[in-house]
Amino acid sequence: MMSESHIYSQYIQLQQDAGLANIHKDYLDSDITKMGVLDADVTYIEPREGEATDEEEELFVLHDVYSKGSHLGGRLNVTIDQSIQCSRTDCRIRDYLSDLHERTRLQQRMDLTNITFRMAALVSVMPLTSKEEILMRFLSGEEDAHLDSISRLGYRLILHMQDLLHFNIQDAFGGAIGLLGNESVELCSSPFIPTWNRIHYVHPMVELAEFRAVCIFRTPHNAGIKATVFLEPFMPSVWLAFGALLVLSGCLLWLIFRLEQHGMQRCLDFVPSLLTSCQISFGAACIQGSHLLPKSTGGRLAFIAVMLTSFLMYNYYTSIVVSTLLGSPVRSNIRTVQQLADSSLDVGIDNVPFTKAYLTSSPRPDIRSLYRQKVESKRDQSTVWYGPEEGVLKVRDQPGFVYISEGSFIYHHVEKHYLPREISDLNEIMLRHEGTVYHMIHLNSSYRELITQLEVRLVECGLTSKQRRFFSKTRLQTYSNSFVIQVNSMPLNTSQEIILSFMRNQRPDPSRYVRPPELPVAPATPRDVGLQVGN
Repeated sequence: MMSESHIYSQYIQLQQDAGLANIHKDYLDSDITKMGVLDADVTYIEPREGEATDEEEELFVLHDVYSKGSHLGGRLNVTIDQSIQCSRTDCRIRDYLSDLHERTRLQQRMDLTNITFRMAALVSVMPLTSKEEILMRFLSGEEDAHLDSISRLGYRLILHMQDLLHFNIQDAFGGAIGLLGNESVELCSSPFIPTWNRIHYVHPMVELAEFRAVCIFRTPHNAGIKATVFLEPFMPSVWLAFGALLVLSGCLLWLIFRLEQHGMQRCLDFVPSLLTSCQISFGAACIQGSHLLPKSTGGRLAFIAVMLTSFLMYNYYTSIVVSTLLGSPVRSNIRTVQQLADSSLDVGIDNVPFTKAYLTSSPRPDIRSLYRQKVESKRDQSTVWYGPEEGVLKVRDQPGFVYISEGSFIYHHVEKHYLPREISDLNEIMLRHEGTVYHMIHLNSSYRELITQLEVRLVECGLTSKQRRFFSKTRLQTYSNSFVIQVNSMPLNTSQEIILSFMRNQRPDPSRYVRPPELPVAPATPRDVGLQVGN
């Protein structure tokens, strides 16, 4: 027996009278090698005495030997490969006795018939007392694809691998990542984020989907009502310069009124005070006229200059204010989890296990602050936990309410219950850094290389991305500026014939168009007929 595998190299001595009969018992089924026999490159050498063409040479027949895993129901597989003729110095191939040389050893091991893999799956929307048939029907079904979408995505890919490798599946109960880490299961349909502590026990194979835990809320109605919105169009220096200009204009008008009183026959009956002149200047800034006007040409030109300057300032000011108030909705200035924790907004949290576990055990100080101020400070903490649909509806109906959940859970309900304008109004904060989830397998599993390559093939052929688009949703389709325009158009054949008729300078035939029955009216003039045909 010899091995060419880089995994291990070990020689064993078989009993002369048993041949291959004791390989499974004494070697492939032992505690040392039973977990690593599928990916091993083991060759059994059978000597053939008296069949060599040269008396100084010996003939050997090589057999590929592997076990699919006796602890999972697998059997010993022996495949004849080739015959070699060896001398004291070298060996050469004599004959190929099968087509094994045309494929790799991993391709030779792709038939896992009679193997029963133990599989763990994470199902958070069904009770633990559910029957196995109900759980398996839920994982393989397509109804309500947003429920446990990532787990069902992974299970659907395992079903594709089952069709290719022909293995069986047996369910297991317990913590999914824990069962996979202690080798109680071989497969796990739920993908996980490969953290530093996990990669010491499990091996991430291929990327399946994105995991986004988000906080969504609508901006409160009074968030945009602030006094500064009416002062923002101009800088403070512009406001000061404009005020000084109005005071100067008021003083100039008062001086003009006094000069007219002493040097002109046509003047006002009384001289307005300085305060009245400043009020006239301020009224001009507000585009308000006055019955007290200078009588002289120079005084009226000065008043026109004040009105023109005020008109330009007023138009610019009102355009900025109107565009600000009627433009895109005001976004909240809450951008981080710590700002959310320090705010006065009410918070609701999805009651799925992994969200609860992250909030209660995360070492991040902002997450601890959020949990302490928004959950532990409540008298009745049960009022904080909501289902996905209930939480999404409360966000829509109560601006300022924050709901925390996994993105693929809530995006389905958002698109179902929200208008496009309401979707655009949503604010989104990342609860945790956006991560990628991977299918996992135990680090020392003998099936690791085979299943990993098969998962890579599913990615290359586009099957993984197809299932991901169906089950997982990581973004919302929003339109920041959307306008609905209703257009009443004629049938294509009718409008096309009218256009061609006018291009040919011909009158279209009205009899070819369907019209409603007309009421008896007075005879129409040629002008009226032309209008009817034109319309």
